[in-house]
Amino acid sequence: MPMHRSLKVLAAALLAATLLSGCGVFSARTIRVGVVGEPAGLELAYTDDASAFVGSMVHAGLYRADATFAPAPVLADGDATSAAGGTKWRVTLRSGLTFHDGSPITTDDVKFTYELAASTRCPLVSDICAVVGSHLLSVEAGADGALTFTLKSPWAPWQTRGLTIPILPKATLTASLVRLQAKVEAADRNAVSLTRENIAADIDGGGCAASGATNCTYASRVAELERTLADAGLDLPDPRGYPQLNSAGEPSGSRDDEQYARALYVRLAALEGLLLAPTESQLAAAFPLLDVQSAPVGAGPYKFVERVPGSYVQLTAFKAFALGEPPMSAMTLTVFTSASGAVKAFQGGAIDWAPDLRATDVAGLSVSEDATLLHVASLRGYNYLAFNTREGRLFANSVARRALASCVDIPAIITGATDETGIEISSTVAPTSWAAETPAAAETKRDVAGARAALIADGWEAGEDGIFARAGTRLEADIIVREGQAARTRAAQLIVDQVAECGISLTVAELPFTTDIAPRLRYPNDFDLYLGAWQWSLDPDDSDIFASSACPTEEAPAGKNFVCWSSPRVDQLLAQGVSAGSISSRIGIYTTIQSLRRSDRPYLLLWGDPGFALLRNRFIWETRAADVQSPLYAWSIHTWDLQK
Repeated sequence: MPMHRSLKVLAAALLAATLLSGCGVFSARTIRVGVVGEPAGLELAYTDDASAFVGSMVHAGLYRADATFAPAPVLADGDATSAAGGTKWRVTLRSGLTFHDGSPITTDDVKFTYELAASTRCPLVSDICAVVGSHLLSVEAGADGALTFTLKSPWAPWQTRGLTIPILPKATLTASLVRLQAKVEAADRNAVSLTRENIAADIDGGGCAASGATNCTYASRVAELERTLADAGLDLPDPRGYPQLNSAGEPSGSRDDEQYARALYVRLAALEGLLLAPTESQLAAAFPLLDVQSAPVGAGPYKFVERVPGSYVQLTAFKAFALGEPPMSAMTLTVFTSASGAVKAFQGGAIDWAPDLRATDVAGLSVSEDATLLHVASLRGYNYLAFNTREGRLFANSVARRALASCVDIPAIITGATDETGIEISSTVAPTSWAAETPAAAETKRDVAGARAALIADGWEAGEDGIFARAGTRLEADIIVREGQAARTRAAQLIVDQVAECGISLTVAELPFTTDIAPRLRYPNDFDLYLGAWQWSLDPDDSDIFASSACPTEEAPAGKNFVCWSSPRVDQLLAQGVSAGSISSRIGIYTTIQSLRRSDRPYLLLWGDPGFALLRNRFIWETRAADVQSPLYAWSIHTWDLQK
């Protein structure tokens, strides 16, 4: 997070002086990036966008997703091949590669990484743990860099999601663990557990409030937390990473005691886990506490140099990168507490790239001729109207679903709900994916007369108030929407107004997600219409939301197919899609699935969330024109160069 304004000025002066003196890292060939939030957990334990951004520069996997989400080799020598009906994937590791610390990258590092990700105490990014833990049975290292991944069952997305995880340096992490173990060797496990339990009971368990105390915050326990951690031999987090913000969202120069105290408590809980962990689980338990989390070692295009909490992270080009040394010699990531701060810095010329922006961050923004405002479909996903198709519900009737969809004006919704920033979509496959339909089909076309005629043909009759009914059941329902989601609420109200012309009566119901909507999405699925969102995936497989087996049941109440769509043909296609051995053989499968979805209408897709970035035009690379249409436009960052 950014420093106090006067300190930022001083820092800028120091950087300028370094540049003018010709000192190594800072040069005219530096990519200056603005990130929002304090990067942390950089050795694949990150949970936020800023940390993930740093990680994407520092780390490398066997493959990485290109702008079309297809796997491109990085540490691997050539494409992966499948065998044994899709349960085995074979990869060859490039020879002669090293990590940033100079240690060689071997098949043992790959095996170590995947086994850590598959462990029951996987400490890595949650999505990595879920993918590898759910699908990997074993990984075997052979001669000459050969690797064989054996899956629990055929799963073609392993190529796009499983083989793209970053590879970690086994020896480096082991050495980091040894250093940590030496530091906490004399720690009093009972004292650590007692402190953690007392604080948990007082703050989280309500003991403090029940006693009549008024200062029931983590901040009130800072001294106790610091003392316990110091007595155990553990380093304290740098307080510069937890600045107190003023009303304008700028650092006030003071520490945010509550956030700092929460960070201390997290370290205390992790320390307790380490002290209680058996030998074989020590690395997983210690992972968030390792010193490499603040000074990561990877094999990506840029190498970690320095991190100043609350200020910046400095990277330098990795000369031994698998795909060649990047033309840009360095990257400086300046930390901001808000997107508006990053945008202001870009407009003022202080940075060259502001990624991961939202529509509100750039509303009304004009950029100079030397820059481009990128507008792409965000990986945050897409918004939809879901119909509960379960037997006995109003929209179990497919004619009613299709009629409602035909009454909706998607362009008008995008204009009214998103101020024209939403991306028009017609598929649950990301628009720039290798599996996207070309050309894209229309999601729906408004046809009020056609919708009314279809309802009448199906036995519905308009009542005196104009609302259709059949066998005593009126065509009326609530659209439930998560409270606090302004764009979705606006969209829901627009749908209400639009479908009224078709004799359908809807009402918007804004509800809290955790206590109301989430229970309704579980068995027995007590809702008719839900306006929600899903994230895009790197792979087009939607078995988790479309397969009949994912419909919630009493035994498995939390299935993601909460609309309970059941289509034998779609089930068959989904099975074919995950069993196919190549990307090319899967494309037609997902085109057909989307056509069936639009026909049977369990979902009406409304818009894709927009993503924005500010980027200087002086950066060029061979595929820039095509790449900037994709949320993964920076996939070939190692080729970025300066315009001649």
